[in-house]
This record gives sequence, structure tokens and C-alpha cells, in this order.
Amino acid sequence: MASRMFAVAVCAGMIALSVGCERGQASPVNAATRARPHSRFKDAADSMQMVAIKHSIDSVTADLDSMSSANGDAQRHMLPAHEELVSEFLSRNDAKMRAMHVKIDPDWLTIIDSVRDDLARMPNMSSTQLHAFFPEHARRVMRIVACIDMRGM
Repeated sequence: MASRMFAVAVCAGMIALSVGCERGQASPVNAATRARPHSRFKDAADSMQMVAIKHSIDSVTADLDSMSSANGDAQRHMLPAHEELVSEFLSRNDAKMRAMHVKIDPDWLTIIDSVRDDLARMPNMSSTQLHAFFPEHARRVMRIVACIDMRGM
């Protein structure tokens, strides 16, 4: 429960730091989507998508909590699963943004690229280096999580 409260607090803090989201520059531009009348099927699909997004966010947050509380050797052991989870999270949400015709802010792309660079660099770090570096990586991932959670993509 404490880790969940920590994650919520981190998300709230990251929302304030999420530059692209803060400025509202990542907004859907497809007017046809907004003009469609609501239907039970669309509402059900939206609801299912929201559940999937929530599950995805919870998985990434739990993974970050686990890795943050681990020592460097344990982090190295957990790293392959973390890389896979975060990579899939980024790819899935990038595809959703493109499908929704969201105007992508350059600051958003910068943070995404930074996280992908982290994922490429971390396997080459020693346990000590990884342990020292991980909080910085976790902050970047949480900025993305907070932005996606705020948008309900």
C-alpha cells in the first residue's frame, strides 16, 4: 500500500513536470472521432481500453517500485524483464498516439528517446552503476506514465 501511495505521489509530481502534457500540446486532432455519436459499443470499447491502460500503468509502476527497492545485483537480474515491459509500454502507447492522430510534442519525443537510450545503456552497467543510475531512469519512465495516465490514452 505504501508503494502504491508513493507511486501516486510520484505520478502527481510528474504530471506537473510533464512538459508536453502540461502545455496541452498532445491533443487529438481528429474531429471525426469527436463528432461520432456515442454508442454502447463505443462506450464498452472505451471502457475496456481504459482497463487495459490502467493495467499497463500498474504493471510499469509495480516494476519500477520493485526495481527501486532492490540492490544492484537484484536489479541486474530483473533488468531483462524491465526492458521488455518498458519497451512494450512505449511501443504500444506510441502506436495509440499515432492512431489517434495526436500532435506529438518534441519534448515528449525527447523523454521517450531518453528512456529508450537508458534501456540500451543499462545492460552494460555494473551492478553499482545500475543501482546509482536507476532512480534517474525511473523518474523519466514515471514522467511518461503520468502523462499517459493523465490523458487516459
